[in-house]
Amino acid sequence: MLEAARVLFDEVGFQETTVRMIAERAGLSPGGVFTTFDDKVAILCQILAEQREQLFQEAERLRPTLTGSTRERIEALMAVAHAYEAPRTRMVVAYIGASYGWSRKLEEEHRLRHSGLARALRSLLVEGVERGDVRADADIDILIDLISAAYLRNFRTAHYAALDAEELDAHFSRQLDLLFTGAAAR
Repeated sequence: MLEAARVLFDEVGFQETTVRMIAERAGLSPGGVFTTFDDKVAILCQILAEQREQLFQEAERLRPTLTGSTRERIEALMAVAHAYEAPRTRMVVAYIGASYGWSRKLEEEHRLRHSGLARALRSLLVEGVERGDVRADADIDILIDLISAAYLRNFRTAHYAALDAEELDAHFSRQLDLLFTGAAAR
């Protein structure tokens, strides 16, 4: 069922795909879909959760090998994420769009699923404070929120501007420049 949904979401888009279409592709009745999932959004969330779990495991594996400044390490980590998710931009944008209407339960599940990325960012930022290239008084939680928000928002940009992973990296790099150097006149 998940594979049928994944293919349909990619072929015709999330909005255009119906539960009936998923059921037919999977050889089930629509009721068979609803015995496992509450709705189409829950199916999308499960698909992205599985894909992102692989991504977050890879990010955690790579994190100790990253070199350079904290900014450069974050940029490298996010380049891995962009390379992984840029081919799925359409599905990622559907997921982000669906998030504005889901339940508190799904929101909590989403937060838990993305804790792997937040943990990797936290480790890099804490190490940056210890090395002295991140201010000791920097609010790490707000930095993680800002980086995560830019990461998610950039998929809308990538979708509508048809950016590939490399172009998405360049866009994110400019955002990191501003985040790490600030906008104050020098």
